[in-house]
Amino acid sequence: MNTKGLTRRLKYYGLGFGLGLILVWATLLKDRDRASWLPEGRILDFLEEVDLEITSKAQCQLDCLKIDAKLFDKTFWENAKVDFKKSAVKRKPCPEHYIKSKLADGREIALYIENCETCINCENERTAFLRSIEIDGIENCNCE
Repeated sequence: MNTKGLTRRLKYYGLGFGLGLILVWATLLKDRDRASWLPEGRILDFLEEVDLEITSKAQCQLDCLKIDAKLFDKTFWENAKVDFKKSAVKRKPCPEHYIKSKLADGREIALYIENCETCINCENERTAFLRSIEIDGIENCNCE
């Protein structure tokens, strides 16, 4: 049995595999906070980039819960998670996403955001609307 040939081939394979890993890391992952080619990363990156428009119901909830809209900053979006089970991703023309994160004061908050990143033939393309807010342990604000 020729183990020298096998060893040599395994070394070449390992070298090529290692170079491939370095190349993938350098082109896709270097200097990124999250993987934006996955659905959750793409949604959160988009929402962080656009100006979030607040509906009247959501504004009423923000006022009632004493939350400043400026709290939805880079730190908020870095800690956010999209719950696809509670989201209406197949809704047309703009899907709605259920997003959970923490506020600066440590309270957990859940947002329903209508995401119009790509809607065909609609005037709301590249916009996002904050539709409603939920905070655990807080009573409903009776906003409609």
